[in-house]
Amino acid sequence: MKQEIVNKALEVLRQTTGIQAVFNEKGPLDGVLEMAYNGVVNVFSVEIKEELRRYQLLQIENYLKSNKDFLLIANRIFPKIKEELREKEIPYLEANGNIYIKKDGLFLFVDTQKTLEIEKNKGNRAFTKTGLKVLLYLLQHKEAIHLPQRELANLTNVALGNIPQVIEGLKETGYLIPLSNKTFLWENRKALFERWVAEYGSILRPKLVKERYTLKAKWQEIQFYKHKTVWGGEPAADLITNHLRPEKFMLYTKENRMELIKNYNLMPDKNGEIEVLEMFWGENEGKTAPAILVYAELMLEAGKRNKETAEKIYHEHIEPNL
Repeated sequence: MKQEIVNKALEVLRQTTGIQAVFNEKGPLDGVLEMAYNGVVNVFSVEIKEELRRYQLLQIENYLKSNKDFLLIANRIFPKIKEELREKEIPYLEANGNIYIKKDGLFLFVDTQKTLEIEKNKGNRAFTKTGLKVLLYLLQHKEAIHLPQRELANLTNVALGNIPQVIEGLKETGYLIPLSNKTFLWENRKALFERWVAEYGSILRPKLVKERYTLKAKWQEIQFYKHKTVWGGEPAADLITNHLRPEKFMLYTKENRMELIKNYNLMPDKNGEIEVLEMFWGENEGKTAPAILVYAELMLEAGKRNKETAEKIYHEHIEPNL
């Protein structure tokens, strides 16, 4: 897949600009690209993405810092993200031939090519609303894939019939390799995690939003009732890391409106500072949503402070389980 993206991008670049380039998979990151322009050969360390999402920008910035001549090649980059890349002077090349490079007297900028459409995986149940709920648990507990399906369904709060469909979807996409009838080997869980974050933002999260409330007390003083309500987003990140002072507030809850008003003195307000979402997973310990969910919300919200805190959460609380 990655080689196909590079081949397509280089061919379109040659057709539209006459620039010749050769890619070699050996080297740092995903490989090395040699690009000849005006008689000068420039060599780049290349990272290849299918579709660049905002939550991946911090990772790309780190690649730029750790690789002197870095180039991002992607099948598709959304216009606003391309603007951010140019603001940070991060070189990129799209599969449609759009390019931005500014380094050592070399300046290339083409942004006239139409954005390519990406084929969606149709019918893959691992990345539906229900599948994403199951994956949240499996990303936290990798050995749970070997549990009896009924037990996994109970733990993830979904109907039993969904479990074999999710497992089949993971096998189809190559994240799960069957060793026998009931045993599996995980493959590239980091990529699965990155995809979960992206799909959560577009597929699952919009279905979770309930309403907004006004907070009548200091958020740190609220005592939640039997883990039916927990902090998410920035407040959760502050509780986990003590590194972020929240400006936006979020709750996940299994309680209804009257319970939220009675138990925590929250007042419904369409312009209120607290966004309340459905708590869709099973048992919860502590005052915060799972670290993966907190990370996802920070990256979707974006901003430098959120990204820095998200990276801290990733390295300390997520990466060890991948």
